[in-house]
Amino acid sequence: MRVLLGIISLFCISVFINSADAQPNTLTIALGAEPDSGFDPIYGWGKYNNPLFQSSLIKRDDKLKLTPDLALSWNLSKDKLTWNIKLRGGVLFSDGTPLTAEDIKFTFDTAKNTATVHDLTNLFEVIITSKNSLSFELKTPDINFIDNFINLSIVPAHSYTSRYGQMPIGSGPFKLVRWDKGQQLIVNVNPYYYGQKPFFEKLIIVFSDEDSRYSRLVTGQLDLAAIAPRYAQALPAGFKLWSIESVDNRGISWPMQGVQDADIGNDVTSQLAIRTAIDRVIDRDVLVHLLLDGHATAAFSIADGLPWGPLDIPLVSSPETRLSEALTLLEQSGWKLVDGIRQKQGLRASMTLYYLAGDSIREQLALTVAQMVKPLGIEIHPKGESWENIYKHMHNQPVLFGFGSHSASEVRFVHHSQYRGRDYYNAGYYINAKLDAVLDSAQHAASWEASLPYWRQAQELIRKDLPWTWLVNLRHLYAANRCLDLAEPGVEPHGHGWPLANNISEWRWTCQ
Repeated sequence: MRVLLGIISLFCISVFINSADAQPNTLTIALGAEPDSGFDPIYGWGKYNNPLFQSSLIKRDDKLKLTPDLALSWNLSKDKLTWNIKLRGGVLFSDGTPLTAEDIKFTFDTAKNTATVHDLTNLFEVIITSKNSLSFELKTPDINFIDNFINLSIVPAHSYTSRYGQMPIGSGPFKLVRWDKGQQLIVNVNPYYYGQKPFFEKLIIVFSDEDSRYSRLVTGQLDLAAIAPRYAQALPAGFKLWSIESVDNRGISWPMQGVQDADIGNDVTSQLAIRTAIDRVIDRDVLVHLLLDGHATAAFSIADGLPWGPLDIPLVSSPETRLSEALTLLEQSGWKLVDGIRQKQGLRASMTLYYLAGDSIREQLALTVAQMVKPLGIEIHPKGESWENIYKHMHNQPVLFGFGSHSASEVRFVHHSQYRGRDYYNAGYYINAKLDAVLDSAQHAASWEASLPYWRQAQELIRKDLPWTWLVNLRHLYAANRCLDLAEPGVEPHGHGWPLANNISEWRWTCQ
């Protein structure tokens, strides 16, 4: 039996190699996790990426420039309270029915009245002004409301139900044919798509963990796969590594309040001396170069390198100096060593650091951070759990999260007290009235350019409080068949929803 299996495996590899130069019309790919809530934009599908099955009003190109999609043009009124949208005509959904202004209004009204990841609380009313135009009336000026035109894709009013996410109908480049949950997704080109038609007529999107993806690459079962850094140096023959810049960061969210009840607050992490000492001894160079083999950069904020991020990065002294400074700070703050663990007024500097189980990068980061803080006398117990279980603890224990967006609004969502305890945003219940005021000023600025100084001022205030310890910005790694050209992928956001697919219509097979 083992001999037979070996022959079959060799045959599969041989077929894969011998057919690599053929012009396929089907791609088999594995890009990431299966979406728990399906493919419904109302509930967040497509917020970080090309939604495949749907279209949005506006999209970003590979340079993050805003470009038309369903909206041919858009403008903001002088009082900053009304967005006027002119629509593309003749657009059809994948079932052949017309996409109209009524569908746009329905989508935004439904999202506004549903508890989702889209923040539409500032939307007063959507008004259809003609067959191909609408107005979005706001309650107060909000320079970042335009993000919703990018992040919220359009669903059909005539067929939308609570089951929509299981078999979506949309106006995007592909249509869903079959979803075998836990296994794969089969999609075909949408014949009614108005934009650039994809080169590949069919996609088989496989769902599997990191190890299984690599195994399938080796046996020729995949044309493209997202891979972990540990596999980057051991790609199978015939595959090319694509290393793509991202704003996808990893950091630790700290509970910022003292204990309030059984679920909220932590008397240890709420103390600035503890957070500062940990932040100082984290050696980000080790995380980047030894742990992640250089497939990352050091992170110091949620928006490094973006226009709304900090203008500079902190000066980093030697590891020995930082350890000495951190030890001095703890001593001066009353945290004394008792049997190897820092204690103060009956409190032990001990905590659980939660991370998503099955994510090797988060696991490695959590384990390494725990080792780095040991010389401080601070005890961290890494624990991998499902998001469902993490949600139960994230207000009273630190969590290793991932964020990173093409929108400045994420700075507000993660740090403004308005969002404390809301979804996964301000999980630590961080409250700083001065910061809230600066973030509000950014939101209400007269123009995008006028908002930038406020975003940068906000970054300075956040840095002083350290509600997060940011670790790394990842580079997204993909192994692709040498014949598959992914064109020019842009800077990717956080990995939810397969951001590599943003330019999927430009992918080509180059071998003849």
